[in-house]
Amino acid sequence: MIFVQYPVMLSAVWSILALSAAPLPLLATSLRLSAWAELNRTVSGRLVQGVPFARACFPHVGAGVAGSFNKAQCEAVQTAYVTPEVLQTSLGAYINTQWETCQATSEQCLLNFTDPADPVAIASHGGICAQGSVPDFGVNVQSAEDVKAAFTFSRETGVPLVVKGTGHDYKGRSGGAGTLAIWTHNLGGVVHEPKFIPTGCSKKTPTRNAVTIGAGVAYEELVDFADANSLTIPAGGCITVGAAGGYPQGGGHSMFSNVHGLAADRVIEIEVVTPRGDHLIANECQNTDIFWAMRGGGGGTFGVTLKMTTLVFPATTVNAVFATIDPSVPGQLLQFFQFMTDNALSYAQQGWGYYLYPSLPGISMSNTILSEKEAQASVKTLMDLVTKNFTGTNTWEMTLEPNYKTYYPKYVTRIPVPVGFAMTISSRLMPAKNFETAAGRQAIASAMTSIMKEAPVAIAFGVAPFFHGNTNNTSVNPAWYDSLWHLAIANTWNYNQTASSLTTIYQDLSTGIEPFRKLAPTSGAYPNEADVYEPNFAESFWGSNYPRLLAIKQKYDPEHLLDCWQCVGWKGPKDPRYKCYIPIEGL
Repeated sequence: MIFVQYPVMLSAVWSILALSAAPLPLLATSLRLSAWAELNRTVSGRLVQGVPFARACFPHVGAGVAGSFNKAQCEAVQTAYVTPEVLQTSLGAYINTQWETCQATSEQCLLNFTDPADPVAIASHGGICAQGSVPDFGVNVQSAEDVKAAFTFSRETGVPLVVKGTGHDYKGRSGGAGTLAIWTHNLGGVVHEPKFIPTGCSKKTPTRNAVTIGAGVAYEELVDFADANSLTIPAGGCITVGAAGGYPQGGGHSMFSNVHGLAADRVIEIEVVTPRGDHLIANECQNTDIFWAMRGGGGGTFGVTLKMTTLVFPATTVNAVFATIDPSVPGQLLQFFQFMTDNALSYAQQGWGYYLYPSLPGISMSNTILSEKEAQASVKTLMDLVTKNFTGTNTWEMTLEPNYKTYYPKYVTRIPVPVGFAMTISSRLMPAKNFETAAGRQAIASAMTSIMKEAPVAIAFGVAPFFHGNTNNTSVNPAWYDSLWHLAIANTWNYNQTASSLTTIYQDLSTGIEPFRKLAPTSGAYPNEADVYEPNFAESFWGSNYPRLLAIKQKYDPEHLLDCWQCVGWKGPKDPRYKCYIPIEGL
């Protein structure tokens, strides 16, 4: 496909100078050319130039932008502008486009996601494509030595680093103006290991059914592999998310996580390169500190994953439900929310996972541990509420899907995750104790009804590992294991927003989640899907685990080569690497 040309692979630094209309990025001009040439030689010619995804559609460029206007390439970009399978193959593309831009200065290279062929979007910035927050260069990682070379380069030159996989990122941690990316997307490979024993463990250690995957493998490939091998590997809400990147390292919830645990719970070994230059195999028997930290402590923080081994489960049938509610009938929506809060604990105890969509409104549910008859009996009261008690246009579907692969597109991605445009999120974990009293449940239902009037998107994820329980061997916020819901609100926008209007969007979203924060002040939030300006982020994201995480960060990254926004060890927004985040007073 045409997209392999984005970004441009460099065989030597002089190739950058040879590119038509491609002046060196600002970070490159501040360095001796020999430094870039040496890095490129060290990584065997795999230094990649970060080109904004829509570059070919713009007749003019800002400082440091490579490539050129190309009508045919532009048409291909426009066709694939909201296609995650294409976006993830480009160093210069992000699933949510605000992280391709410099939001503080409005420098960008974006199209109109509602009509990518719209010429107004291109003309709105004088036809100029700016580099924004797209990394200037990236190392297309193929080995541990490539990662070590990137660390050495950053240490010697001061060029900041980011770690990028598929580009699924709600907080901008995998991009940044003037950065060098450690790009792991092309680290492939999936191997089924039905009797896996972690490296360094006794031969008497019980074997586990697992797969070992390269850091660039996305769930799309993994779900296909699992189906072909009669396995089940739970994926999150978007199948193009990397299965070994920030998703499991930050926790990783799915429709199955109530029963099977978070993605972090299922990781049993990690091959990692640390900023100190260590190439380690981390598991329960060796390098246990970084193993613990990288299962919940966040991606792009402690080291760069090359491979990850994670538990898998036998193929299974899935009891699945999808229902929608007519919101135009007065009082019906609140009644629906009240029913779900009243039954949240019972559903969790019976092994249900679900996405509750106040914005739809409706619900998608799944259960793999009840028989078909047991599942039908379990949700009969809900079915009667929707099909008999409610009036207006309501729908109810319930099926027994033969396997995970048939279930996933019908019940998970049926409501697609936003791709190809900007979206930001705020969230809160809602503890089980809040559901124990009628007053507590009513407060949650009322807050949901109120919030959905203000937030364009709202979701209650019934995905906390309540049924699974806390094994006390991950670094995710312990509040996850005492919660029933992960509540999130979101907002989206197009290319034509100013820094001032974005400030209002972020402020409104942070304020909008406050009713849930007040209901659960000692709980927390999911760092992968959280307020960009989350208050008290360390306590919110990791709770009592933060001091230990900070000590491990200092051990493996004493020079802070891997720093990112509100990650473990973050020193605040004044670092120049965060210059494209909008400074918002009071947030």
